[in-house]
Amino acid sequence: MPLEVFTGDDWNISITLKKDGAAYNVSTASEILASVVSDDQNAPSTIVDAVACSSGTTGADWTNGLVVIEVPNATTSPLTAREAWVEIQITLGSKKTTWPRQKILIKKGTIT
Repeated sequence: MPLEVFTGDDWNISITLKKDGAAYNVSTASEILASVVSDDQNAPSTIVDAVACSSGTTGADWTNGLVVIEVPNATTSPLTAREAWVEIQITLGSKKTTWPRQKILIKKGTIT
């Protein structure tokens, strides 16, 4: 089941990266970027621009593949309800790898 997030909230989206069914150690990554893109698989558009993830973010555990994507409420407030995908790109050494997208449901927040 996709993760539900709400407009107007600060998002902390936790995703465990896996390879061959096991958590993948990304502790040596020089950069991890994440963005939110539309659900159009053939021509996705960017909903939230790429943000740099940090191993120091609360809840992150890069040794065990756990990446936390933080998106501030100023960015989420103007969004509309829709299905979307989180896209993560990791740089290990000189190699960039984009991981399979994770589906999220953006819902309109009603508490202001």
